[in-house]
Amino acid sequence: MPGRFGGFAVGMLLVAVAMPASAGGTLPPPPVIEQGRLAGAEPLPDSLSFEQLLSLPLDAQYGVVAARSRYERRLAEEQLTRSASRPQATLEGRLRYVEPGALATENDQHDDHRAGLSLRQELFDFGRQGDREAAAAARADSARLVLLDEAKRQRLALMQAYFDVLLADQRYQMLNERMAILFIRYDRARDRRELGQTSEYDIALFERDYQEVMLERARADAERRLTRRRLAEIAGRPETLPRSLEAPDLQALFEREAPAVDELTETALSEDLTLTALRRQRDGSESALAAARGANLPSIHGEINADHYTREGATRDPFRAGLYLEFPLFRGGARNAEIAAAQAERMAAVAELAEREAMIRRYATELVEMIRLHRSTGRQRVAALENYAELNFMRKQTLYQMEKAADLGDAMVEMSVARLERMRTTYALAMRWAELALLTNQPLERVLLGATGKSAGASGATEDAS
Repeated sequence: MPGRFGGFAVGMLLVAVAMPASAGGTLPPPPVIEQGRLAGAEPLPDSLSFEQLLSLPLDAQYGVVAARSRYERRLAEEQLTRSASRPQATLEGRLRYVEPGALATENDQHDDHRAGLSLRQELFDFGRQGDREAAAAARADSARLVLLDEAKRQRLALMQAYFDVLLADQRYQMLNERMAILFIRYDRARDRRELGQTSEYDIALFERDYQEVMLERARADAERRLTRRRLAEIAGRPETLPRSLEAPDLQALFEREAPAVDELTETALSEDLTLTALRRQRDGSESALAAARGANLPSIHGEINADHYTREGATRDPFRAGLYLEFPLFRGGARNAEIAAAQAERMAAVAELAEREAMIRRYATELVEMIRLHRSTGRQRVAALENYAELNFMRKQTLYQMEKAADLGDAMVEMSVARLERMRTTYALAMRWAELALLTNQPLERVLLGATGKSAGASGATEDAS
């Protein structure tokens, strides 16, 4: 009988050892950390295109790294939770000197050394361990979705920074042209003053306008460098700043119809990564609550012990194998506290889930309305500005050719203003479509550039801001 029982216990433990762990996805290579700092990725290229930006690796980007750390922490917690149901092996040793008592059978034996090996395996706990593992797995999955969402959000921030650089360059160009015109007028006024044809008041007026635009131009020049710095920092590559950026051709976005609000809302409620992560977090809280409610249920575990003693004794067995039942009767109110904590966690998860769903419904409506606004009223305003700038340029050019005007005046500036407004409207529309892609978990390249993922430079590369 002892032999059969020992074989049964050993078999149960071997089966438990052979049980596979839950399969998990392979993580991408973690960021390199050197001397407590993130190792820098390859610097940004001197000339950066929009396609390069969309495919730029963000593994070393600080926001993504922080999200990855939370994910890996959850994975470690899941592994720790699962370890409770796996075999536990303990090796113990003891060196001890004793003075035998009068009733000892070996009065001349003073060495009481021991070496022992123990194997323990949890066998059954009425589903409590399964609930704990389900909660840990749901939390890890939620953190994985948050990591994916954070990478997409950082990509959107990178896009906005890219557009900010292009807008800063165009605004600087516009102010540079305006400054040149005002300087010419100011210089001509000073020449006329020498001939007595201009008053000091007129000179002061020209100088005031010139100095004001000089200040605006200096600020715009600083903004060019600041936007490039922000772009490099968000990309996680602060060592070098890109000199020139290619303006993407995104005019096809004006021809694309905005989706219906109800359709977008339904898709977002199904595909939004943040919402899906919150759902998994809620699932985890429900599993944790189930585990807390079963905390006082009995559990069964198997244990095998093999020991070697230098002093023999009646109760010192070289081998033991058994099944043990543990039934908590009273834990000082710990079960009620665990249930209350799990209920509070579930309450918070449900509230966050409801808040996110409400935000999605509002946000989907806002996205559709803003896309329609940029496509209709925004595009019409830009067309009016461009039409006026073109007609104004033709008029000033005609007057200049007829020698009725000394220069083209502000015609070039109006052309630059119209170009700046078109860029602002286009990039605002592009950002709305990008936010829609994030909300519905779609690839940015497909949403912004179409199936081919290619765009040609609309107005060439921006000028150097170094």
